Amino acid sequence: MIDIPEPIGKYDRFYYLIESLSNHRTGATVEEIAAAVMKSEKTVRRDLKAMEGNIFDIDVIKQRGEDKKYRYRIEKHATKFRPLLLSPYEVLSLYFIRGFAHFKDIPFMHQHLGEVFNKIDVSAEEAQKRTGNDFFKRISSLFILPRELGGKVYSEKDQLKSIEKIIEAAINNQACEFYYGKGDIEKRYKIIPLHFFNYRDAMYILCKNITNNENKIITMALHRIKDVHVLDEFFEYPSDFDVINFFRSSLFNFEGEKHKIKLKFSPEIKDYILEREWYPNQKEELLKDGSVILNFENEINLILVGWIRGFGSNVMVLHPPELKKEIIKDIKHNLLQYETGEFLF
Repeated sequence: MIDIPEPIGKYDRFYYLIESLSNHRTGATVEEIAAAVMKSEKTVRRDLKAMEGNIFDIDVIKQRGEDKKYRYRIEKHATKFRPLLLSPYEVLSLYFIRGFAHFKDIPFMHQHLGEVFNKIDVSAEEAQKRTGNDFFKRISSLFILPRELGGKVYSEKDQLKSIEKIIEAAINNQACEFYYGKGDIEKRYKIIPLHFFNYRDAMYILCKNITNNENKIITMALHRIKDVHVLDEFFEYPSDFDVINFFRSSLFNFEGEKHKIKLKFSPEIKDYILEREWYPNQKEELLKDGSVILNFENEINLILVGWIRGFGSNVMVLHPPELKKEIIKDIKHNLLQYETGEFLF
C-alpha cells in the first residue's frame, strides 16, 4: 500500500501521486492508489492519463505483476515538473537558508537549488501581476549570499562526481564503496548514506559504516571521499537510530583519535566565547577573574590549531600536552619565519 496524505485539491493530488509513484520501486495498483487518495478508480485512471498528457508529460510505467494486476510507477527523473505547494513563510525559510548556507560552492546543489528559486520567481511575478503583492520579491532581496573566509570550496571535477553519486545513493537507499582519507593516506569503506549536513562551512555525511560488518554510525567529510562506487545493494533506514539524539551526543564520530581539549580564554573575550557553541557538547566554566575554561572533545588537526591560534594571546591550552606542544611549535616556527623572511619547511 502506498502512503499518500489526504489531498486538498486536484493538483495537490497530482503532486502526492507523482512523488509517491516516483519513490515506489515495485509500483502500485489502481486500487491501492484509489484507496490512498480517497478517490474512485475511475478518477485515478483519469489522473494517470492526464499525467502522461499535456499537463505533466510524464512517462508512467505500467507493468503486469505475477498476480496479473497492473502496477504503475514513475522513474525519479522522468519529470522536470514538480508542483510547489509552499506557503509564504516556507518560501521565506528557503531564502533564509540560502543566505546562510554555502551551497554555491557545490555546483550540483547550486544548480538545482537555483531552479527552485527560479520557479518561485516566476510564480512571484505572476502573483504580482494579478494581485499587486510583491511579498516574494521582497523576500528574495532580504538575504544576500555571503562568503565566509576559510570555507571549503568543492570545485574538483572528480570530487563533484563523487558527491553527486553519494547523493543519488542516499536518495535511492543504496550502499556505496569508496576510498577515504587525507593526501595519499586512504582507506576503503563500505557505507550506507543516511544524512548530509554543513558544519563550519564544510559538508559532511552521516552514514553507517558496514565495512567488514562493523555497523557503526560515523561522520565523514565529503571532500575526503574519493572514487565512489554505488552498489546494487539496497538498505532500510536503521529503525533503532535516533538522529536527533546522535547529533546531541556524538556529532563528530570521526575515524581519527579524539582528545579531551581544555582551553582557557582571557576575560577580555569572555562574552564572545560564552555567546556561542564552538564544539558539540562543550562545557564552559566561568572563573572568578572573568576568564573562561572551555572543555570539549576533538581531533588534534589543522582546523583546531588554526582556530586556537586565531585568538592569539587571549587563549592558553591547558590540556592535552600534545596540543600544547603543537601550538608552541607552531608559534616558534611562525616567529622564525618572520625573523628570516622565509617560509620554513
